[in-house]
Amino acid sequence: MVLFQSVIKKTLENGYEGALVDQQAPQPPYFLRAEDQFARDGDREIFIKKIHSESKSLPRRGAVILAPGLATNANLFRMDDRGQTLYLNHNRSFANFLASEGFTVYLYHPGFTERVHNRYVSSHCPDSIHYKKTYITPPDLDFSGLVDREVPMVVEHACADSDTDRVTWVGFSLGGMLMYAHLANREDRRVANVVTIGSPVNLNNLFIRIIPYTNLANRALGMEERSLLNTAAAGVAPVTRLIRKLPGPILRYNPFLMFLWNPFNIHARTVKTVLGQIVEPIPPKLHASLKAMIGEGVASRMYSPDLIKRMRAANRDHAKFLFFFGQYDMVAQPDSVLLAHEIITPKNPENLKSVPATGHLDLMVGQNAMQKVWRPTCRWLREQEESR
Repeated sequence: MVLFQSVIKKTLENGYEGALVDQQAPQPPYFLRAEDQFARDGDREIFIKKIHSESKSLPRRGAVILAPGLATNANLFRMDDRGQTLYLNHNRSFANFLASEGFTVYLYHPGFTERVHNRYVSSHCPDSIHYKKTYITPPDLDFSGLVDREVPMVVEHACADSDTDRVTWVGFSLGGMLMYAHLANREDRRVANVVTIGSPVNLNNLFIRIIPYTNLANRALGMEERSLLNTAAAGVAPVTRLIRKLPGPILRYNPFLMFLWNPFNIHARTVKTVLGQIVEPIPPKLHASLKAMIGEGVASRMYSPDLIKRMRAANRDHAKFLFFFGQYDMVAQPDSVLLAHEIITPKNPENLKSVPATGHLDLMVGQNAMQKVWRPTCRWLREQEESR
């Protein structure tokens, strides 16, 4: 029995691909280090992964918060061009790329990221209040809860940890929508720069039909993580194992999934990693609030009726914006991203970037993501720092 438990423990530690590589010593040439951190407010805790370079030759640049989209965790930003995630010995993921340029990166795992908590935090983070416990999304978590409670917690934590009063927020999809609403609801001069990648003003009607089906799969994955907590590795979990064994083209060109990406701009192994490690269950309250937002449009109470006026005011004096949209994006359709740009920065055509031949997820992890999104973002952030 002891031998069996030892084998299971070792499998658990190795099964979550790269889970413990963060504990390795920083390696040349970028000398990246990752740290587990937690933002806390009362009984609420937010898991944040900090990545930075210890290289003496790199300039020290600002703090950057990376916020993922709906039904994904922040490990999306740690995926490399080989479809692997979490490794630190290269600069071929968005998070590593920014850190290798001297930025201090804070990966925000929202409160709905049950898979990350039950695969990693509950097993490997003794400083967490969820250590050795099954994590379940707070039952009251909805869009307003993310905006009103979690976003301020993450911004406050990044400022305190970096000893700064100015941070950059980079949001993919829902991650950018959170910042639209945050700045519309309050004046926050700590947010100096905002980069949104495939972030519409509001989700389109396609999601009314898609979310329930997506949620069935994500809930199955979430139940799998909870049922296997501390007993088996993520790598041997049935659903995850099935995803890994399926032929790549079945996933890449699946008609039920192709609305999420341009299949000609994403590797099959990237799709497998996304489905096996990145997707997260959508909790009922968040699902309901998003469905209400879709039905009500920009007049949604989640934003408030005077959203447009207050979003424009967010850019008037302090925050600078950069917008990316995918040419073939069916989730964050170009018109809705263009509307966000028109609302916030109508007189600045230079800060709106179209990414050719790109769908939604491949905006972040597609074959052209480094060239068309990561590098322009980094270049723009350097320009903002130099112009201060």
